[in-house]
Amino acid sequence: MQPSLPRSAGTKIAEKWPWRLLLGLMVWTLATGAALTWVVKSNILTAERNFADYGEYFHTHIRDKLRANEAVLYGFSTVLGAIDRDDQEAASQYARQMLERYPHVYMLEIVRRVTRREFAELTALIDRKWHKGFQIRQFDYDDSRRWRPAAIKDAYYPVILAEPTLPPEQSIIGLDIDSLEGLRAALIQSERQGTPVASRPFRLVEGDTAYVLFRPVASITAQPVRKTSIVGDSSYALMVIRAKDLFPYSTHLNPAITHTVTMHVGSIAYPLLSVEARQTPQLGDSFFQPLRIERAITDSAQPLLLTLEQRIGLRDIAGTGLAAVSLASILSLALLLGYCRSRRQHEWLLRQERQTMEHMALHDPLTALPNRFLMLGRLEQALTTAHRHGSQLAILFLDLDGFKPINDTHGHHVGDELLKTIAQRLRECIRDCDTVARHGGDEFVVALTDIRDPGDAAAVADKILETIARPATIEGIEVAVTTSIGIAIYPDNGKHSKALLRAADAAMYEAKAEGRRIYRFAAPEASKPANAPA
Repeated sequence: MQPSLPRSAGTKIAEKWPWRLLLGLMVWTLATGAALTWVVKSNILTAERNFADYGEYFHTHIRDKLRANEAVLYGFSTVLGAIDRDDQEAASQYARQMLERYPHVYMLEIVRRVTRREFAELTALIDRKWHKGFQIRQFDYDDSRRWRPAAIKDAYYPVILAEPTLPPEQSIIGLDIDSLEGLRAALIQSERQGTPVASRPFRLVEGDTAYVLFRPVASITAQPVRKTSIVGDSSYALMVIRAKDLFPYSTHLNPAITHTVTMHVGSIAYPLLSVEARQTPQLGDSFFQPLRIERAITDSAQPLLLTLEQRIGLRDIAGTGLAAVSLASILSLALLLGYCRSRRQHEWLLRQERQTMEHMALHDPLTALPNRFLMLGRLEQALTTAHRHGSQLAILFLDLDGFKPINDTHGHHVGDELLKTIAQRLRECIRDCDTVARHGGDEFVVALTDIRDPGDAAAVADKILETIARPATIEGIEVAVTTSIGIAIYPDNGKHSKALLRAADAAMYEAKAEGRRIYRFAAPEASKPANAPA
């Protein structure tokens, strides 16, 4: 029979322990998450600032080149209007100087308007003075990309000078710019406005994407222009700009950024150049919103829209801050788990100590049997159950016969070992639902629950008498004792624990008086004298 006792403080601590650990882990998780969030946001803000700085650099670089383009073209057209219209060397020398100073300018050219009436005469003049074998021809930019003779029409716009000079197989001298739709419209618009006008982007004969900037050549001398001059009064200065030359050198481009430049001609946007990011996609690139900048350059004859886009990934987050937070998180987790383990071990030791103290308080230290206090608690429980179910209960009060002479003859240590042996034998004589306790000295009490009649108690008493009477060998010494047993039955001999114990104790003394090693039942309460104690 197990005692009914309140849960110890150690048990309550053990129940609270998982919640404490869970609370500690939650605090650690929140702190680590907050630190990681701060590091990530800090790195993203740094990446945004760097991206904005790079966008400003890229915008300024291209804007300055566009302004230089217009300044160079203005100077070139002005020089052409000031020099002799047949002075090829002066025009070429100035063009070469500008190209050397501004290497992003791909080519400077001169185009002259030639009417059908002037076609033969001017072709022969240029062939004789400037370019041997000069012919006006067209280039198929869209389909076959081949040269073909010029078609018959009212006016031609051939290139009569181009710097730098290209190899014969790449030469564009004589190219009618009417070969590409839109160039003539930009040229005429430039002449009408008197300002630079850019064409839409196209592919050069060499294959690169480019556009042309036109400006009419105006005479600034007092002498009239001769009609037989190669650079006549209807001439135009051209600048060819390759799209890739507007960009910074490749070593200065951020490989993590996609660069896109679009040119607006009228209401139409034409893609000019796009350089994709060279970094391969990595895990985490989709976790964050990409960075994007759009900057328009509208204060120029070359209206462009610059678009930069960068994906933010773990490579932009990784750094000393993330490493420091990760290290601190691991160390704090290790400390937390170490502290929790230490606290749990400490509390486990406290619980074990409390359990040991409780056991010592409720059990006999020599035999480990329940002591008088625990026995009374179990007996009260058994009496309550018996009363509820209307069952019977027996109390056996045992006192050893001949124990004192063994103590006196062989010493207390032999007597103690004998008591341990007797305690073990008593455990073997009863059921798990019954209780055997040491009442004190050489006295023991056995509580038998749920018995059918006094005969059940008598059977257990006979078994105990026989078991205890067997000799025991202790430290090589054979010793033997017997016992006298008094039996009280609930409810015949009492309805309370004290009454039953007194009745069993009195019956035990009767057994001793009658010869020992026997048992006697207590007399029923009804047979007692009126003045007998209850």
